Amino acid sequence: MLKIGLIGKPNAGKSTLFSAITSIDVDIANYPFTTIKPNVGISFIKDKCPENEITAKCNPREGRCVEGIRYIPVEIIDVPGLIEGASEGKGMGNEFLDNVRDADIIINLFDASGMTDLEGNPSENKHDPGEDVKFVYREIVNWMNGKISKDWQKFSRKEDNSPERLEVKMLQKAATFGLNEKDVIFIMTREKFPDKLIHWGNEDINRFSEAILKYAKPVFNIGNKSDLLTEEALKEFSGEETSYLISAQYELLIEKAFNNGYISSDGNDFTFTAKSGEAQKTVLNEIILKYKSGSIMRFYDVLTAIIKSLGYIVVYPVLDETRWEDKNGNVLPDAYLMKDGDTALDLAYKIHTDIGKNFIRAVNGRTKRIIGKDYKLLNNDVIKIISNSR
Repeated sequence: MLKIGLIGKPNAGKSTLFSAITSIDVDIANYPFTTIKPNVGISFIKDKCPENEITAKCNPREGRCVEGIRYIPVEIIDVPGLIEGASEGKGMGNEFLDNVRDADIIINLFDASGMTDLEGNPSENKHDPGEDVKFVYREIVNWMNGKISKDWQKFSRKEDNSPERLEVKMLQKAATFGLNEKDVIFIMTREKFPDKLIHWGNEDINRFSEAILKYAKPVFNIGNKSDLLTEEALKEFSGEETSYLISAQYELLIEKAFNNGYISSDGNDFTFTAKSGEAQKTVLNEIILKYKSGSIMRFYDVLTAIIKSLGYIVVYPVLDETRWEDKNGNVLPDAYLMKDGDTALDLAYKIHTDIGKNFIRAVNGRTKRIIGKDYKLLNNDVIKIISNSR
């Protein structure tokens, strides 16, 4: 499952957002360090389900499908707030940062309203949200630098005497952050580094850390508390290329209304049920008007946009390529997130290592044609894998 680390300074609204998108109750308060240990839960990205092409309704093993839209699960790790010096261990910083070690994507949630200071305390003096974005990014890079540079002289002397390629040598450091050899090779093809590790300076290590966050573990900035911004302030943010604007408070209100049966769905096109009163209708209608204006986005839509921008595609493995079922007759039971460029063999290994090792061939569920291990997967592919594995 794709893992997403949710980080930011204290009181940026991470706990509120986490509760809204995972339906897990956590402590929420308007002061720093409400969260003192990481929370882990499941959220979803959305994609059009292939069930629209057949007469049968799909039966997701995980997630759900609503009116032809598949909700595909991803893991969310809510990391307690980072303060200045977190990379040096302040505020349990190193322990907190270690929790995003295995994250595939990092979301830096910042207070777009600017009404909290760097420590996360409520403030009437407006604070520049851009400073929060820079500060959190700097702390992540410094944390990575500390991990990579540890015992560097001893490490570099030893590895410079090894016949291994530079990528293999650096993998020993990069593996600390969940990277594999393919990731390191990609970084090395995009950035220029000294051939001898002993010649690497602090700037090279810093560039390598930044390259990890650019190519292998990308960071996306999402502005929260945008419901507190004026229309003029919202327009100013519209020019920011790297930022999305959301309201965790709105997300939580919609989620609670849905869970309590006041509305028909947690999407923007919900209808009110008989349980909803005028107070609920008034509040929720005002929220939907904000979303329809386009200035504030739903987190599901932001998350989907981020994952799609990174080249992820959705693929559906099945056992029966005609009915698109598994052995129990479930239609399209699984939806896997794969990277653009992944092959049928990659899908086989994703399902199970033994299936990958014993791969024979695959079948395209739409064309019914036999495809080989090098077939490049497409978004919404329905694929049957044939293997000698038991």
